[in-house]
Amino acid sequence: MLQNPHRTSERTHYCEACATLVAVDAAHCAECGGAPSPSGWTPLTLSPYTFLGRIIDGRYFIDRFLGSGASGHVYRARSVRVSRSFAIKVVDTRRYGEGKGVQGELLRSVEREVDALSRIKNPHVVNVYEFIHLSDTIRGVVMDYLEGTTLEDLLRAREHLPVHDAVEIVRQVADGLHEAHQQGIVHRDLKPENIMVEALPATGLFARVLDFGVAHIAGSGESTYGFRGTPLYASPEQCSEAHIPDKRSDIYSLGCVFFHMLTGQPPFPFANALRVMEAHIEAPRPSLREAAPERKYPESLDHLVQHMLASDPRDRPDDFWKIYKDLSAFLEGQPLLHFGHRPPHKERTPIVQTLDGLSESTYQLSEPTLGEFASLAERTSNELASEHSRLSQAEALPRWTERSDVDMEQLQAIRLPFKTLPMPSITAAAIDRSALGVVLSDHLLRTHLLGISGPGFVQSFSVPRLVVALELDLVHAHLYAADIHGEITRYNPSGSGALRIAGLPGSVLAIELHPSATHVLAATERGALIKVDLRTGRTSTLWEFPLPISALHHHATQDLLLAGMWDGSVVCLRPASHEVLWQIPLARDAVASVGMLHDGRYFATDARGELYLGSLECGRVSASYLIGQELRALRAQPDGSLIGTTLFGDEAQIWRIHL
Repeated sequence: MLQNPHRTSERTHYCEACATLVAVDAAHCAECGGAPSPSGWTPLTLSPYTFLGRIIDGRYFIDRFLGSGASGHVYRARSVRVSRSFAIKVVDTRRYGEGKGVQGELLRSVEREVDALSRIKNPHVVNVYEFIHLSDTIRGVVMDYLEGTTLEDLLRAREHLPVHDAVEIVRQVADGLHEAHQQGIVHRDLKPENIMVEALPATGLFARVLDFGVAHIAGSGESTYGFRGTPLYASPEQCSEAHIPDKRSDIYSLGCVFFHMLTGQPPFPFANALRVMEAHIEAPRPSLREAAPERKYPESLDHLVQHMLASDPRDRPDDFWKIYKDLSAFLEGQPLLHFGHRPPHKERTPIVQTLDGLSESTYQLSEPTLGEFASLAERTSNELASEHSRLSQAEALPRWTERSDVDMEQLQAIRLPFKTLPMPSITAAAIDRSALGVVLSDHLLRTHLLGISGPGFVQSFSVPRLVVALELDLVHAHLYAADIHGEITRYNPSGSGALRIAGLPGSVLAIELHPSATHVLAATERGALIKVDLRTGRTSTLWEFPLPISALHHHATQDLLLAGMWDGSVVCLRPASHEVLWQIPLARDAVASVGMLHDGRYFATDARGELYLGSLECGRVSASYLIGQELRALRAQPDGSLIGTTLFGDEAQIWRIHL
């Protein structure tokens, strides 16, 4: 079987503890030292990390998920050409805007910021190397991969830092941000989490600023709407939304970080985010001695921090260069040149007096996301009002309009009863043959039955284990769920009457109900195609492939079976005679859905949002389309269209693709 260069055939599983690729037979994770669970390592097909295990742009092999930053998900990538690791941030604009115009502006803004960041050559700012085109709406930002500890972790372990160490870290950060400001870049999310600290044997502590994902380019004429930043370290301007934060906002935020390092807590360490933001705007600033009376601080240092924390930006230092010079003088035992005196009390007209009329839910209080990295073009209130009117009148507005040569129609959008943040990820989905219902399962062990016709409905129930494959049979009022341990269970649509059908070796990645409803075909991560009798639970292996089977479709009357493979290929065979009719390398990723149309063609999709059409007779691909999103559980309809489902936030969406 042909191997797909965009997946690794050696490490097809991952360690859930540290989100690193592992070989299926590895005794321990090379990254964290963890051992597999009794059922083995988790297959990549069940990973919520979309790019884990891929080779992107032909040069970077993604082998670990690092976390979610201010503007996207961050992965570790190994260069396939040189012995070096990089960090790659994946930015997907579809999550943050609707329409080609908005997404295009987001991408242009991200490109401008990456271009500006790539020109910064300061050792205290993480290097940004290039901007990779992954799809029409997805980009990758290649940066240095840094090994060390964040200032947040350091403070968690030590509570506060010695004065000398805190001054050295702030001095270096000020050096790096001064150069960023000279390039016109304002960070807007300075916090301990975004400062990496290494202990070098010769020179001591070395700090680098990370994650400019909320950055704003000064003079670009752009603004982002809503709160952007982290409340504990946000400037009054950020909390009030009255003005676009400039470089003095970064000075305030670094003052908050400085205060935290010296005293063991931020200036306003309240649990309620709205209260924190109000304090940044209105409350008197505590001194270092007031926050930690048991410790002694040089008076000049306390004065410098007070200057940085001035509520009015006009009373703060003009730039980071003066702060850098003062801290350098402090480390040399010299008096501070600029801010070693007590800040003068000035009666100024406040920029913002209060947050009246705004509730706590008004703010984005969790970790900021891409709006953050990209700035939407400023629009007048009349334009916004006009757009709001247009949107409110739309009956079925598609969330994605990045479609090439394919007509998509949103049939239904149903909100799911999710109560957690971040939103759960979908682990399995199925659409009834009659296209009347959809069933989804998520990683929080909940299954949701959705009605497609009429106003739509949702019925949710809990399941005991993680479901990885589903089949829905509304004719007989059954749904079949296969879990991560290979157990196949039948439920009533209400979730009651659970009946164990069979237990298979290894995780089941796809199941297909025979039209007679007498048996199902199950495809496993081990490449086995197994027939399961629904009356007796007996199993028989029909076929064994060298790779996992990720999608199935069986046309009983023609005795044809299509198997979508983990390596992106599609196989067509006759189950009765065990004859392989054809096999073709198709997608650049694991096949997500596969099926047959009524005109003698087959279809297949992959996780990248590509739809392929080909000849059922020979397998040759006749057309491919960019859907722009992974639609789950595609079903062919008598009119030649396809119906599929996807999840957007807490909203399950049903789409029809007109071919």
